[in-house]
Amino acid sequence: MVANLTNLKVTRNTITLRQIVLDKLRDAIISTQLKPGQRLVERELCKVLDVSRTSVREALRHLESEGLVQYAGQRGPSVTVLDAVDVKNIYELRAALEGLAGELFCSRASDQQVQQLQATTNALKESFDRSEVSEILACTKDFYDQLLEGSGNLELGSSLNRLLARIMVLRAGTISKTGRWEDSLTEMQNIMQAIAKRDPEAARQACVGHVQAAGAIALKQINNA
Repeated sequence: MVANLTNLKVTRNTITLRQIVLDKLRDAIISTQLKPGQRLVERELCKVLDVSRTSVREALRHLESEGLVQYAGQRGPSVTVLDAVDVKNIYELRAALEGLAGELFCSRASDQQVQQLQATTNALKESFDRSEVSEILACTKDFYDQLLEGSGNLELGSSLNRLLARIMVLRAGTISKTGRWEDSLTEMQNIMQAIAKRDPEAARQACVGHVQAAGAIALKQINNA
């Protein structure tokens, strides 16, 4: 029986390499090193990353499933360009999902999870005080990871994760907008205050309001581009 299963052997190094290539390309898109609309020429990416064309091709196909890469006929792959309709749809769905996450967190999260979220909120404020965009984005990701975990709904997390990469692209732009930093921090502190009071409806409204404010700025940026 064992002899018939030799084709199931796991090649760990190959999987690790593919993940590294995927992460590198995703980060380059999110940070706009690879800009919206830019063509992604496989041979050039292979040279820069020093990997095989197979690794690059698989990473690009995965990024297509995340909405970060698009294919257009003979032109080949390019970095996705989000239009106003895309942004509107993304933020409408995000508002609904994160509103539900905040509501469920209030009802289901343990006291320890609430304390952990408070610690992350405090760390977020410190990052804002230092004006460290990379730290702000990292703390914001931690905040939402913890919010989703405490909601106790795995499907909710899966749905939001499908939007995550495109949200990160848009979030980097809205965070850097003049005056948005202070507003964003206040909005997330309002979410935390509602959660600390175990007020599900207030938490839902705070989450929705935060997303709608960010969405309005992202939509304005797209329209002015």
